[in-house]
Amino acid sequence: MNPLGILRQFIKGLTSDTDPSQIGWGIALGFVIGLIPKGNLTAQLLLVLLMALKVNIPMGLIAMFLVSFVNPLADKLTDPLGYALLTADALAPLWTALYNMPVLPWTAFNNTVLLGGLTAGAALFVPVYFAGRRFGVFYNEKFRDQVMNSRVVKGMKASFLFDWYFKEGV
Repeated sequence: MNPLGILRQFIKGLTSDTDPSQIGWGIALGFVIGLIPKGNLTAQLLLVLLMALKVNIPMGLIAMFLVSFVNPLADKLTDPLGYALLTADALAPLWTALYNMPVLPWTAFNNTVLLGGLTAGAALFVPVYFAGRRFGVFYNEKFRDQVMNSRVVKGMKASFLFDWYFKEGV
């Protein structure tokens, strides 16, 4: 997809009549992705899941970027959590079995920050979903019209390039 198509989809996701539950799911998935390191298969699979499910992708990406910025502060909590899980004697056979499987070492589950972030994200997933859903109601009532009437969106809609792109039907 070309950059103009990505921008079009992003603006469409922000300005179309979106369901608050879709916004909530997008924010919750983006929150989990934002909590974990990005250079592994786990983050890539979660990002593919965000793109594949019927969720609000722009809100998920915004949540992912915002949480990624505060993630160094969260690492102080997720690292000890992951370390506790990885060093638990009762879970040692599980980690050994997972590490000996063909593809699972690429998920970097043995990274303390990733495992702690994934565990914290799973624990906070439902509360973040409900908070995101409430934000979705608030966004649809207050901000969607302001985004549609913003200079950036109006300027893009008025540009001949944007108009040409939509006439092509891509």
